[in-house]
Amino acid sequence: MCDDAGVSFREQGIQPADGFSGDGFIVRPLVPSDVVLDHEAVMSSREFLYHWEQEPPYPPEDFSVEDNLEDLEQMDSEHRTGSRYTYTVMNAAETQVLGCIYLLPNDDRMYRTAEVTSHDGTDLSSVDAMVAFWVRVSMWENGFERDLLEAMLGWLRDDWSLDRPVIITNEKLDHQIATIESLDLTRRFDYDRDKDMYTSHAYG
Repeated sequence: MCDDAGVSFREQGIQPADGFSGDGFIVRPLVPSDVVLDHEAVMSSREFLYHWEQEPPYPPEDFSVEDNLEDLEQMDSEHRTGSRYTYTVMNAAETQVLGCIYLLPNDDRMYRTAEVTSHDGTDLSSVDAMVAFWVRVSMWENGFERDLLEAMLGWLRDDWSLDRPVIITNEKLDHQIATIESLDLTRRFDYDRDKDMYTSHAYG
């Protein structure tokens, strides 16, 4: 195992849970055949994702279905090898992508160089999963972001072998911060990377 790979979920004995269904939506592993629907969702929320992604410019204006396929093939490979787990959020008929959920281990390459500031004594090393999510902007008004997060918290608690997952966002995303805090989650720590535009927050 190379140092860059870190300790994967699979090496920690954390297997991916099945998806779940909610009121009008389903969550299941993201696969390359979702590429067209996923691309449409990504481009529909392009301005939001530019700030959510933290490694702009993503998606670029000319981001193609073929570009997206490369991303989905990589995420599918990571899911199958247990290094990262990625789930799509779709409407019940699976005709529209509504968002995405990502689970990363605490020593993922994304966080290895981060400067961590704790608010309550929680440190990154005590966390076993960093969970990020987004929903398409057109779904914000009907409260879907909160509905998904509430269902997702139950899924993480009941269907995963996780002891201390945290939900991550960043200081620019006022709407997502308000959604997270509306469910009484506590800001545990912040982290900064040199390449990021914004300070990220972790809630648990």
